[in-house]
Amino acid sequence: MEIKIEKTGERQVTLILIGRLDTSVSTAAEREVRPLYDYFEQEIVIDCTQLEYISSSGLRILMHIAQQGWINHCEIFIHGLQPNVYDVFKTTGFVHLFKFKD
Repeated sequence: MEIKIEKTGERQVTLILIGRLDTSVSTAAEREVRPLYDYFEQEIVIDCTQLEYISSSGLRILMHIAQQGWINHCEIFIHGLQPNVYDVFKTTGFVHLFKFKD
């Protein structure tokens, strides 16, 4: 699992997820995404174009990002879900918790 956070605009931050976001990497991944919690009134795009798999542990991390983003008045978007990852979002109801961006 590789995680990158890039400032992609004056009011936009992108979180790039690469590989598999599962239980084996969830503790490290949680630490790596914490800098997102310091952004206020930003657009946060979670780029999943290179995310191959997500488990319930990975979904929990995304929910924490969303919760902190809502507290910080950020707008959270998901971008580029692969079909198998989209199926997980759909099955768990996460498609209703996030906005999606092309």
